[in-house]
Amino acid sequence: MGISDSFPKLASCGPDGVPALVDALIAEARRRRASDLHLEPGKTCVLARLRVDGVLEQLAELPLALAPNLAARCKILAGLLTYRLDIPQEGGFHDTIGEGRISTFPVVYGEKVVFRFFQSERLDDLANLGFDSGIVGGLMQALDLRDGMLLVTGPSGSGKTTTIYTCLQRLAAAGRQVCTLEDPVEREIAGITQSSIRPAAGFDFACGLRSLLRQDPDVIMIGEIRDRETAESALRAGLTGHMVIATIHASSASGAASRLLDMGLEPYLLTGSLRAVLHQRLVRRTIQANEQYGRFPLAELLIPGKRFRQAMLARADTDALEDAAMADGLVSLAEAARLAVTTGKTTLEEVVRALGAEIAVKMEAVRDMASPGK
Repeated sequence: MGISDSFPKLASCGPDGVPALVDALIAEARRRRASDLHLEPGKTCVLARLRVDGVLEQLAELPLALAPNLAARCKILAGLLTYRLDIPQEGGFHDTIGEGRISTFPVVYGEKVVFRFFQSERLDDLANLGFDSGIVGGLMQALDLRDGMLLVTGPSGSGKTTTIYTCLQRLAAAGRQVCTLEDPVEREIAGITQSSIRPAAGFDFACGLRSLLRQDPDVIMIGEIRDRETAESALRAGLTGHMVIATIHASSASGAASRLLDMGLEPYLLTGSLRAVLHQRLVRRTIQANEQYGRFPLAELLIPGKRFRQAMLARADTDALEDAAMADGLVSLAEAARLAVTTGKTTLEEVVRALGAEIAVKMEAVRDMASPGK
């Protein structure tokens, strides 16, 4: 009997079978290389679904009567408060295979539970992450600098954390003092000082960064730039001999710079501190015999050049910033996607699914620009 075949039998045992049922769900999620496991109580059942390579797949329908027991068991695994049913909670968990996080959220028919499984990619070499060689080379050059800011952007689940942790481990291995401010710490890395912010206690990114600068760091990682104070402190740290690596929500590399300008920051801070911006997405590989399964990153790496700096000083909008970046030599995400489709690494349908329909228009424009006589 396979693992998935055991779900009905374990569910039929009632509350007594819930610990084994949760273990079986986790084991199946691990076996299928899922990034997330969702337990969603609905009107008639608890729907168990997996996110595999970015796509949700149904795993099982479980009795609704077990919803409270399933949520309670998951809370125990993460060290959460089992008696609080009215608030969201989040915590880490470990099993025999790896680690991850569990979050709960009150919904109409109980509490929804989501497991996030941290993947086991090797973190010792950027080349192992699947980036194009040009991206890897540019990132390594940026990491060899002694100061300035490296921004990493992309939506949730795009691999940003894995990329950043790999960069941090490389820097720590080179003998540099690396400190992080995260929300929360997702994976513990030997040789790196890591800290989780606690906004409720007044320990947010801005406060943590001010204090961390007195800890003699060479490299500071900020989990997310959310406000002007954090952004300004981070950029100034990059101007005063520190390397700063941070994430920020933006839909492109140029958009990250535009977001900082929109916060009201002085352009000279960006031109003086910003060293590189990496924007990445994950797409599924084409399924072929003997080809590696799973997903790989599509990315664009913006290294600010003369035109881009001038555009930032002029507080140009996102489109003008992107035009300036491409004039400086940026290989856009659309071009990276076009090359991946042309070489058979993925399909146009997958690129559109992962990046949105507008990417097809941009890929067409890139192709026309590259055509002879254009």
